[in-house]
Amino acid sequence: MIPQDFIEEVLTRNDIVEIIEGSVALKKTGKNYQGLCPFHNEKSPSFTVSQDKGFYHCFGCGAHGSALKFLQEHQKMEFIPALEMLAERVGMKLPQRDDGFSEQKNNERRVIFEILEQASKFYKEQLRTHPSRGRAVAYLKGRGLSGEIARDFDLGYSIAKWDSLQTYLVRMNFDNIFLNKSGMLIERDDGDHAYDRFRDRIMFPIKDLRGNVIGFGGRVVGDGKPKYLNSPETPVFHKGRELYGLYEARRSSPHLTQVIVVEGYMDVLALAQNGITYAVATLGTATTETHIERLFRVISRIVFCFDGDDAGRKAAWKALNSVLPFLQDGRTVAFLFLPDGEDPDSLVRKEGKSSFEQRLHECTSFTEFFYSHLELELDTTTPEGKASLSKLAMPLVDQIPDGVFKQLMVDNLSKRVGLSSDTLLSASAFYERRKSSKAGPIMPASKKSALALGKNDAQKSEISSQIDQAISMLLKQPELADLFKLEEYSIFRTDEKLSLLVELIDFIFEQDNLSLNVIFDHFNGKPISSRLQQLANKEQLLDVSQFADEFKGIVRLQLSRLEDELKKTNIEGLLQKPISALSHEERELILRYHYRHGVKDV
Repeated sequence: MIPQDFIEEVLTRNDIVEIIEGSVALKKTGKNYQGLCPFHNEKSPSFTVSQDKGFYHCFGCGAHGSALKFLQEHQKMEFIPALEMLAERVGMKLPQRDDGFSEQKNNERRVIFEILEQASKFYKEQLRTHPSRGRAVAYLKGRGLSGEIARDFDLGYSIAKWDSLQTYLVRMNFDNIFLNKSGMLIERDDGDHAYDRFRDRIMFPIKDLRGNVIGFGGRVVGDGKPKYLNSPETPVFHKGRELYGLYEARRSSPHLTQVIVVEGYMDVLALAQNGITYAVATLGTATTETHIERLFRVISRIVFCFDGDDAGRKAAWKALNSVLPFLQDGRTVAFLFLPDGEDPDSLVRKEGKSSFEQRLHECTSFTEFFYSHLELELDTTTPEGKASLSKLAMPLVDQIPDGVFKQLMVDNLSKRVGLSSDTLLSASAFYERRKSSKAGPIMPASKKSALALGKNDAQKSEISSQIDQAISMLLKQPELADLFKLEEYSIFRTDEKLSLLVELIDFIFEQDNLSLNVIFDHFNGKPISSRLQQLANKEQLLDVSQFADEFKGIVRLQLSRLEDELKKTNIEGLLQKPISALSHEERELILRYHYRHGVKDV
């Protein structure tokens, strides 16, 4: 019952070397990895793993297959548990019948991958041969980059023309719908024409762990704005999940043990140019938990590289907070703070590889930065300062997984404040209990009433915000509506606050092929049209991959709210009243009551 395309997608996102090297000692030989075959006894290695192609093969016994087959054959796992394990590693869930996982969506992904690969080839050729490439080549040479680095990272150039890539891709018979969905084109307001997203920019292909191009970063040649431009969110590209240079770092280092997280594409390239081939960059975002989880699957040490000023240290502290839940024993994190006025690019060119790597060796440890940051504004020579340090530190230490490292962090704090580890742990538990059970002070009834009114206003505002969020996500991903059956939304019809959401959901369920333009055409001229336009343009702080869970959470909260409101009401008393004596809110509650009991015509 699992679609083949889903299986292929899981295998594409997983790195087969990561799966197998837990059972087989692998050594890189050329593009592939070799080791002793786990399926038969041998003294010289004949077992080969292809990271790019995603399969293993033994030239001795003929064993052959994917990561999924390896788990089945070697680990003796059943098909579904093995697939589920691989899916969970990359944040995917096995589809159910009503998950809407269709052949159409998988075909869309395949075509988008093809478009992005062809775009990368086109940009590389432009950098190599186009008459206007001179400025781009001069910029790269001026930054000290060689042709070899440009080749290894597949750098390209988009010329200063509105439709050069579009013309090339259309000539290859790609449909405009897929070209727009790939993020390589921008659709004009009239909906009839599109133009190239990237123009007059040096192009940096962003790749997944298998080497597939999933998006691009573009650096403007000259003084245009914005200086850097990334691909938008697409079915294959999610900015908060990807890291530039990770594929190249793994390809260049047979046994990668650490990575440096830097801020930009050029930092990665400059470090690689100087022999430091294990740098990666986030794509204009702060380091996320997804980034950290992905890195720790590959290596055991992360060094975050930041400016040494206040902004850099604030960013470092934010990264430290993100990494806490992943600090299992055997994993380490450190921080390299750069001298004033320097970035990794300038510093490595000035000092060279050996001096830069010496800085990495001597950089600030996790523990050192953790406690120095917390102690910054405390006087830890006083009892009050020591108490404050313990109260600040312990909730953070509690987020670290149980193990030796966590115990060492507690012991370190114990020495700083002069209390035993057991006392600190007890105090931390006490603070948590007190925080969760602490009651507020007694106050006059008039003040209670005022606070209650304020609380009601806040609750109404929160409900309104949640509904707007749900509508905004639906406009970006209409298929989210399919997460619930149409009849499950029925009770929403009893609350005017949900009327716009209901109207949108009804329309989505009526359509077979849906896009934002189709939605706007349907609602055009209606009073709600402008509101939909506003919500369609609402900035989303969530990654697209998080939409489904967020939408389900909002719908369930609203269902629960409507049920709770009904339970708190003396519904039997309301049913005895004549209709004319009921307020608008009371009529809504009666309607809700009938909906819950299956009576729709009231």
